[in-house]
Amino acid sequence: MAARRIMVQGTASHAGKSLLAAALGRGFARCGLRVAPFKAWNMSLNAAPAAGGEIGWAQALQASACGVEAAVEMNPVLVKPCGPEECQLILLGRPAGRLRAGEAGPRAAAIEAIRSAWTKLEAENDVVVLEGAGSPAEINLLDRDLANMWMAREADAPVLLIGDIDRGGVFAALLGTWMLAPEAARIRGFIINKYRGDPSRLAPGLDALQRKTGVPTLGIVPFRSPGLPEEDALGVSAGELPAPDGRRLRIAVARLPHMANFSDYDSLALEPETAVAYSFSPAVLAAADVIILPGTRATVADLSALRDAGLEPVIRAAAEAGKPVWGICGGYQMLAESIADPEGIEADAPLTRGLGLLPVQIRFGAEKRAQPAAGRATAAGLPELAGLPIGGYFMQHGRAGATPEPVFLLARRERPGAGAETGEEEPEGCVQGSVAGTALHDIFNGEGERARFRQAVIALWRRQCGLPPLPASPPLPGLSARLDAWTDHVVGHLEMPAIARLAGL
Repeated sequence: MAARRIMVQGTASHAGKSLLAAALGRGFARCGLRVAPFKAWNMSLNAAPAAGGEIGWAQALQASACGVEAAVEMNPVLVKPCGPEECQLILLGRPAGRLRAGEAGPRAAAIEAIRSAWTKLEAENDVVVLEGAGSPAEINLLDRDLANMWMAREADAPVLLIGDIDRGGVFAALLGTWMLAPEAARIRGFIINKYRGDPSRLAPGLDALQRKTGVPTLGIVPFRSPGLPEEDALGVSAGELPAPDGRRLRIAVARLPHMANFSDYDSLALEPETAVAYSFSPAVLAAADVIILPGTRATVADLSALRDAGLEPVIRAAAEAGKPVWGICGGYQMLAESIADPEGIEADAPLTRGLGLLPVQIRFGAEKRAQPAAGRATAAGLPELAGLPIGGYFMQHGRAGATPEPVFLLARRERPGAGAETGEEEPEGCVQGSVAGTALHDIFNGEGERARFRQAVIALWRRQCGLPPLPASPPLPGLSARLDAWTDHVVGHLEMPAIARLAGL
């Protein structure tokens, strides 16, 4: 029997589609149904490993919400910007070339991947919660939009249209989208998201909207911070760090032009007496206690931008002063002595000088490593962390050569991305003084035993910065608890019986 389905589309990017879809999926899963997320086409620099390759982070989060393993079929087409005029194309989890501005791309291959993925998910699940991308009313792009009404038609899915009232003009956005979207008859319900105030004040507008469209509003979701990772950089606020007070640890994450996997630092920001700011300002980074160079989809281009912005002397001065400077994936590659890309996988230059703060050489290759990893921290230069369990995932073309002081030892598997552990250990990362780097994403977001690593790193950073130690704090709520709280909030403000009927349940 084919799966039931419901699709979430939005009036604009960042209207809240991804997290509302996650809540719907978890709500249906609570009823004992097997539920899967699906986003046909996604443009995002926030990616996650999945069975078969990589997908957008939001679909991996939605899979967690549904209680199933993430798979490449949940996001068959992923586009990752890697320059002002260029993107990397990922089909069913694997790199499939580059797209340049103005190109329609391999549409036939994308459609084949989407249809193949949809057929598989539809056959294996009771319910599929589909998500659109951006807006279905981008009338200049309708001939190439595979994410919104084209997919709704392919899946024969009713659509819930989300409007973000926090931005203002929500009635105009909902009505205008309904008027401009192709096949607007598929829009069967409106949802107003991020409302602050008394919902009864919206009644006249809701009545007028329904008279004009014939579409009912099926929920008004009050504004609330979900405590969950953002899908794209629109949700990552740039800002200043608080003034030093002798107690709070102030962490600056360099907001690189192609910053990727920025959810790596979410849990750091939730720890007590810790502040995290994303900035590309030399003044902000210079004032910080800790500097993190994050992952990026364009390491060499962002390294050049970093130098042009005057950040290199700031980073060097911090390292010389003994302040913690950590690099994650692309940020780790920037800290190396050199970055070789002889095949032009990412950069035009075959060899680029790195910041030279770690004794590492990086080499890019065509094969992309996208897989989870687990292991333990070593005593090399960081004795406070020795033996602590770590976990995360790789998402990389660039590989580091042999390092004299590895940060981690990872369980080696029989083959990349899968297979049983062999009992051997693989060195990973490098540390020299207060400078450290690793190719692993998500090392700070661990729960349970892995949370000890995050807390030990914070304690280490505090010592290196001359800040007093903190008493032990209670553990942060785990991802499952945060998803539960978010789902309770969302479904409690939706007309779930009506939405279930639309989905065919």
